[in-house]
Amino acid sequence: MKRFLLKLVLLIALIAILDILCGFFFQRLTKSAIGGDTARNEYIANKVEAPILIFGSSRAIHHYDPKIFKDTLGINCYNCGQDGMGIILFYGRYKMITKRYIPQLIIYDILAEFDIEENDNYSYLTWLKPYYQNDGIDSIFWKVEPKERYKMISQMYRYNGKILQILIDNVKNIREESYGYRPGKGIINYDVTKETKSPIIKVDSLKIYFMEKFIQDCKHNKTQLIFTLSPFYSGDENVHQSYLAIYELAKKYNIPIISHYNDEDIVYRKDLFSDSYHMNYMGAEIYSKKIALEIKDMDKKQHK
Repeated sequence: MKRFLLKLVLLIALIAILDILCGFFFQRLTKSAIGGDTARNEYIANKVEAPILIFGSSRAIHHYDPKIFKDTLGINCYNCGQDGMGIILFYGRYKMITKRYIPQLIIYDILAEFDIEENDNYSYLTWLKPYYQNDGIDSIFWKVEPKERYKMISQMYRYNGKILQILIDNVKNIREESYGYRPGKGIINYDVTKETKSPIIKVDSLKIYFMEKFIQDCKHNKTQLIFTLSPFYSGDENVHQSYLAIYELAKKYNIPIISHYNDEDIVYRKDLFSDSYHMNYMGAEIYSKKIALEIKDMDKKQHK
């Protein structure tokens, strides 16, 4: 019996040592990545210092060209958008960023699916896992999924599902980007009926909780926050009702919303979209110029 217990203890100790070593190995690979989402996520968490930041889903990545914002507003901009992600990730990113510096302006491209609607909130923790030890990040996990605190004891678990990507991102940069912006390519080649989405959506109280915390933190840090609704191909007649929860928060905290969701100069032009959800680089150029000029005008009015 004693021999069995000794072997069991040794096995557990060996597993623990291997877990720590593997975790350390992938932590180093995360920091040394030369491109892709691994390097981008590391840069946003620990290195970005641009006064203007773009937050939001893949629509943020493809719709906002930082060079245009820099040329129009005269200060550096970086695009922190992330495919399929919403407020739970971006609240965590803001917490990490503000440990180093305070951004002057955040432009947040809102998408109901990831920022308002009820769905699998666990998936939004993916890009925060390697930074669980950072101040304020662990509490986000506990709020989303309390049992995660036990799983995160494992160093290797923090890189679960991303191992192949981390390895590839250390070998070559397979994505074209500029200051975090990834220009969309191609032109939509199918017809889309004008969107008439139901204005009734199931609001996720957890997302709204994090969105309100994010707004409050921006207010406390004196980071100017602007919500934006960028165009979909063919638009949406019910956009205001679908995004009512955001409009209510914006009104409560006096946050401006710039909506081009149904901008007729953009939404009916196939040549500006790569698919029904995303503009290509030509659409992004037109849209980025519009938004940058509107923000510039807003600043002028505020300083009069």
